[in-house]
Amino acid sequence: MRSVRTTFHILDAVADNQPIGLSELARLLDLPKSTVQRSLATLADLGWIRPEGRDLTRWTLGEKVRILSEKVDDVGALREAALPILGQLNSDTLETIHLVVLESRTVRLIERLDSKHPLRIVRPIGTRSPLHATSTGKAVLAHLPEMEIEAYIAAGLAPVTASTITDPEVLRAELKEIRERGYAIADEEFTDGTVSFAACIRPAAGARPLGALSISGPAVRLREHRDTYGHKVTQAAAQVEANLPR
Repeated sequence: MRSVRTTFHILDAVADNQPIGLSELARLLDLPKSTVQRSLATLADLGWIRPEGRDLTRWTLGEKVRILSEKVDDVGALREAALPILGQLNSDTLETIHLVVLESRTVRLIERLDSKHPLRIVRPIGTRSPLHATSTGKAVLAHLPEMEIEAYIAAGLAPVTASTITDPEVLRAELKEIRERGYAIADEEFTDGTVSFAACIRPAAGARPLGALSISGPAVRLREHRDTYGHKVTQAAAQVEANLPR
């Protein structure tokens, strides 16, 4: 744990004093040069820092920091654009509304508005779910480039419940239907007894998905609203896209 703290202190010092060299960092942080050197090598290998120009003795922040910063900006912009629309969707349906972002082979929950019903879905903010097992995940997966879809399938489709799609051909057909229909459905595929409807959110037509929004709830309540709620999430996603900064 101490070595991790030290590495983060060194990264902070580089950020505040870039470009900066080994000796300066050691003096600034009152650390042995050998300790600083090891941390610098690790940070450089991971892309968090890079040498300044051709000078291999002075360091600045690397590409990884820029990528992380852009991700944070994207999440903040998406949440800000979506919140009023999520609130309206929550009021219209009285069901739980989820907003997720794409992260590798998962979607991560970044906002949740709870159902007004006593029987409801409660999933903690930050929860990550596999793309093939949730309505939000399938909505996003359907709009990824074909190469990424095939790579996802090739890595395996692990079951979450007895209803999770694990057959590649069935999933491919499902993704095609989602693209044609405009929204995804998960019927007890991630949690037994629940149904959800979701639509993908993209910053522009044909662009890479940022995430998705969904209406979720007990199957006994939601199944009968399939067409209505499918239309509502599709419309809501389009409104969020219109609100995103250009």
